[in-house]
Amino acid sequence: MPYVRTGELFVALFLILLGLLLLAGNLGWFVIDWRVVWAVALILFGVWLVSRAFQPSPYAGMGSYYGLGDYHPDLTGQEIRRLNWSHGVGDFTLDLTRVTIAEGENAVRASLIFGDLRVLLPREAAVRVRARAAWGDVAALGEKAEGITPSVIWQSDDYATASRKINLDASVGLGEVQVQRAA
Repeated sequence: MPYVRTGELFVALFLILLGLLLLAGNLGWFVIDWRVVWAVALILFGVWLVSRAFQPSPYAGMGSYYGLGDYHPDLTGQEIRRLNWSHGVGDFTLDLTRVTIAEGENAVRASLIFGDLRVLLPREAAVRVRARAAWGDVAALGEKAEGITPSVIWQSDDYATASRKINLDASVGLGEVQVQRAA
């Protein structure tokens, strides 16, 4: 069975449901008390976050899933090959400047539902970056995009020939993605 990105699926279904409620209310099919809708939406979102906390990761040992608040994992000295980091709501900073880059292509995925995602890359690493947002701003290594579904794809000149490289996929549902090299 293929891996399902539950965070992105949840946000998509939530937006569809909210849109259907707005449409039904505007067509006069029923009267909507938005205080109740928002209360139920927040409860469902909370239940979903709790359920995710108890689900095993398909990338066991290669990443983590977190819920609310700011998150800054310490990866000092850790060798990367395939990492998958996902966070719910808050600011998420993934600092790859102190990791050991394994031989070959190393896949790193960082995702966030709501908030700002910042990824720091080693200064001299060969990298390929795909940064995107459902809604917000994306800035990756000098390239910028904003609005609805902005996306930036960037690759260093030495990526194809490098013996050690990072293939980064950074995404956010609603917020900002920043990918930059260490100073």
